[in-house]
Amino acid sequence: MSQKALFLIDGHALLFQAYYAIPPLSTPKGDPINAVYGFTSMLRKLMKSQDPDYLAITFDTKAPTFRHEYFKDYKANRKPMPDDLRPQFPLLERVIKAYNIPIYSQDGFEADDIMGTISKKLSKENIKTVLISRDKDLEQLLDDNITMFDIKSNTFYDTDAFKAKRGVEPLQMIEILALVGDSSDNIPGVPGIGPKTATKLINEWDSVDGILNNIDKISAKKTKQSLMEYGEQAKLSRYLATINIKVPIDFDLEDCRVNEISEKETQTIFKEFGFKTFL
Repeated sequence: MSQKALFLIDGHALLFQAYYAIPPLSTPKGDPINAVYGFTSMLRKLMKSQDPDYLAITFDTKAPTFRHEYFKDYKANRKPMPDDLRPQFPLLERVIKAYNIPIYSQDGFEADDIMGTISKKLSKENIKTVLISRDKDLEQLLDDNITMFDIKSNTFYDTDAFKAKRGVEPLQMIEILALVGDSSDNIPGVPGIGPKTATKLINEWDSVDGILNNIDKISAKKTKQSLMEYGEQAKLSRYLATINIKVPIDFDLEDCRVNEISEKETQTIFKEFGFKTFL
């Protein structure tokens, strides 16, 4: 990417991706370390292939979010974090600190909300942001200054690619999720409505509100009945699926400028963790 941009990493998503991609590994002391190894490997790959000017990482906190307060069953079906992953978080933080990369977190909000707030703030200033994640929830943020990047495939995903894939505008991804739901986050959606039907409805009526205001004009009986019965649930789902882009977070782009890495510190950590490949 020729223009200067902030590369913003979805920390939890990348860590889980690394955890399930790398077989169990241990430090010389016997502590689990596979997720940290995978995360560090992808981070190094990103820095080498993209040479970012600005880089930051976001993480969720343990505190409940405003979505949990609104809907107590939000993410209720999530499996608990694996026992051998939890102790890897403080080890990963040591690596991130050695690389001089800032971490952004905020109680009451998810990493998605922080990514949305930061990227949209920069977009208004005509500054590019690249979101490092595969999370479809983040697709609603895409615009002329915001793209997504998959480290594994080394590919960018922009608004044109989104529209070709989804058949709607990026902001309408919220409306799609409101209808289809999201099982990973336990967002209920509307029973019986899948992606194809949702896309058709959104293309015709623009939004959930537009659909519900024109419900008498819907010819498919099952779809119409389901919308009449679960219209309020669709509105709830839309609220849960909408990324908050106004998180009160202290952010300065210059804090994210990629600086010289502490070679001494990284080498010490890599020796301690048994990362011989990185030495």
